[in-house]
Amino acid sequence: MAVDLSAMRKLYKDGALKAAIVSPAPMEIGAWVLTVERTDGSHEYMTVARKDRHKIYKSLESVSADAARVGFSEVKVVNLQVA
Repeated sequence: MAVDLSAMRKLYKDGALKAAIVSPAPMEIGAWVLTVERTDGSHEYMTVARKDRHKIYKSLESVSADAARVGFSEVKVVNLQVA
């Protein structure tokens, strides 16, 4: 499922989110996506406002800033590597 910043802030405020995960954007070099883990174990990804596509970040600073806007004080960075 996908949610935008506004909906994600509400989920965080309601206690439905437990972790923020930053990972490399698929098919993008030097770009990142933000995924959150819900308290039920499912995952949601940050979308562009009112759209269903992933929000792509060009720097770790910008993705961390959005995670902070949601309410998270820390993020987990996952570096997926393809062999």
